[in-house]
Amino acid sequence: MFIQKKAVDHMPGIIDLSALMTWPTVVSRTIPLPDRRARLRLEAVVWSGLDDIARKERRPVQELCREVDALRPSSTPLTSAIRNYVLDYYRQAESR
Repeated sequence: MFIQKKAVDHMPGIIDLSALMTWPTVVSRTIPLPDRRARLRLEAVVWSGLDDIARKERRPVQELCREVDALRPSSTPLTSAIRNYVLDYYRQAESR
């Protein structure tokens, strides 16, 4: 991903972070879990990453979500656990 840096006009050398930000689109999907049907609201980029991981691992997205749900601490929301899973997957892939 290419991010163009834009300096703030009134502060030379300072990056205008608001110019780099894009507001995420949130997408809802219903995922069947062993004990319930979970309606998950995640950013489109997270769903895209999860879809990509599912293709690479040759596993359905629902199966990945069930695995994350089973392994997460009960105090961690499933959506947060999925975000961390996607981030960790790509971090580990980058270091290989």
